[in-house]
Amino acid sequence: MAFRILENVEICKKQEGFLGSYYSGKVLAAVGINRYIVRYETRWAECKTRQLSEVVDADEVRPLPPAMSCTNFSMSDKIDAYVNNAWWVAKVVQRLDDVRYFVRLDANGTEFQLPSHKLRIHLDWQDGRWVLPPNANTNTNTIANRYVG
Repeated sequence: MAFRILENVEICKKQEGFLGSYYSGKVLAAVGINRYIVRYETRWAECKTRQLSEVVDADEVRPLPPAMSCTNFSMSDKIDAYVNNAWWVAKVVQRLDDVRYFVRLDANGTEFQLPSHKLRIHLDWQDGRWVLPPNANTNTNTIANRYVG
């Protein structure tokens, strides 16, 4: 998929420590046919005074997922959890109450207690379209089916 200059995207680096994370950013330029220069919104250069820009492979960039409102997740749902300035692929371990969940990151098994506004339905970008993971529950499946495909 070709991205436009200044298009908002998510970047998933295929590098140790970043696997399973999606950082928001913008495409600054195309580099050949398989790479982009991106600027992260929430990652900073070593000097800490400007946002980090770097060249990434095209398969590490995807469009922003559709905005969906869902606050009713079930145990074992595959979700994205907003932790440390990025969306991380995770699973719901426990629903604590109407607005709080206990989740476990797939990348490293770290567990967090998070409010529902820091969770979203996990979608995969495959062959130019958004698809649900196989274990999506009925509620998230119903909501997401309005946006995927």
